[in-house]
Amino acid sequence: MELAGKTLGVLGLGRIGSEVSKRALVFGMRVLGYDPFLTEARAKSIGIELKLDLDEVYREADFITVHMPVTEQTRGMLNTAAFSRMKPKVCIANCARGEIIVESDLLAALDSGKVAAAALDVFETEPLPADHPYRKHSAITLSPHLGASTQEAQEKCGIEVAEVIAAIC
Repeated sequence: MELAGKTLGVLGLGRIGSEVSKRALVFGMRVLGYDPFLTEARAKSIGIELKLDLDEVYREADFITVHMPVTEQTRGMLNTAAFSRMKPKVCIANCARGEIIVESDLLAALDSGKVAAAALDVFETEPLPADHPYRKHSAITLSPHLGASTQEAQEKCGIEVAEVIAAIC
């Protein structure tokens, strides 16, 4: 499937969500952003359409990627009700927190064909149990959550820790 001309819904537009948005724009995608803390000016500066109504993102997005923290409002937000409001054959990516998706509801949406595919590197229980249904599902791609595990990321984390400690002392 080509990305050009498709619509990406980005849930959470902090540092990572914003970077994902910029990359999607380069591929010729329309990018819809949902983040209750993002200003319209910031959305315009990165070239995305800010949506204050999550259902608009669900209805219009061919792909949805999650980059939000787990809060009372986000825990379980991708559930049967949310999947039912999404475009048919939507593809889901979650690289944020596993608790944002209700796992049994995602499996049901995949089995029904409502969701075409899912790419996940975070899970409700980590590490993912060996007998978890995700491991056997043909429409799910699993990978380890390694965002901060590169040599460069480890160095940046070390520098940040040292700076925080130096600022306290």
